[in-house]
Amino acid sequence: MDYFHYTYKHNHINFSSHIYKVSTYHYNWHGETEILILLKGRIEMSCNSEVFTMEPLDTIIISPQVGHATLALEEDTTALVIHVGKEFFQQFDPNFGMYQFVLRSNQDNRYNSFFSSLRHHAATMMLLMMNGESPANQLWLENHYLALASDLYSEIDAVKSIRGNTKPVDMTVATFDKMIAYIDKNYQQKIELEDIAKIGGYNVNYTSQFFKRQLGVSFLEYLLRMRLREATVRLANSEDGVAHIASSCGFADIKAFNVAFKKHFHTTPSEYRKQAKELGRKTKLHDWKEIISTQEQDIVELLQSFLPYQADTRYKADLDVANQKLKAVTTQLENVVNSLKV
Repeated sequence: MDYFHYTYKHNHINFSSHIYKVSTYHYNWHGETEILILLKGRIEMSCNSEVFTMEPLDTIIISPQVGHATLALEEDTTALVIHVGKEFFQQFDPNFGMYQFVLRSNQDNRYNSFFSSLRHHAATMMLLMMNGESPANQLWLENHYLALASDLYSEIDAVKSIRGNTKPVDMTVATFDKMIAYIDKNYQQKIELEDIAKIGGYNVNYTSQFFKRQLGVSFLEYLLRMRLREATVRLANSEDGVAHIASSCGFADIKAFNVAFKKHFHTTPSEYRKQAKELGRKTKLHDWKEIISTQEQDIVELLQSFLPYQADTRYKADLDVANQKLKAVTTQLENVVNSLKV
């Protein structure tokens, strides 16, 4: 069975892409520029200490080394993700690795020219890769990739900032990465904030503040969501008893598990398991992500709906006004030049 999970490398082009079912919680901190397009459902996004909700068709572009996390707010929430290595943009802009940026759509600009074009190119790329790597497909794929990258860079160039010198008391990327890696490996065991602080060599209060600033959630909330994420996978993919799943995922007892599960998902673990099995979506796990099968016709049809697109009329109107102003200024300059000649 084929899945929407691809890596493409050819000459100076190098990117990866996938379509996945957003899980209960997924934290990312990586060296690539990320483009996330929400295809179905709603998610809570934590990015740069800001927490906000993304609606269907919303898009976010995140610079390398900016921590971010997603939490599904609805069942069957699905997203398309493309990762572009900073080396690609550094071929054209050597300073690209220093930039920090976050671009995202909302109800005001969701359908403007840029985001509509981005969805168009991303969907076309996924469909072309789904159909195989023939020479013709590769040429079209690279054409759409370069169009997407050029549009993307233009938007980034307008909002980018260069990260200032890190304060001596600030944690480095590597140090915080070690903390996250420790939690991700040991969340099934008892972990205290003091344990995490010792890894970085910082005091408990500062570690707590930095953790909240980077993820938008507290250490305890992150730990809880990691445990819930593991529990949802086991509920959907095993026949283990609920009590066994609770204890093996790090919960003190089944009561604590049930309370936390009901709070986050508004349903019981048993009901969640029943719904997951009835849904029966074809997925596979990769890096804790449930990758969607290319046989899922609703996803294929959604991608196909992005192929034709029109620029936002509001954007066109702004462009028309700008062009009119440009023409007026050009005329004035021509008049000045002519008067000087006289």
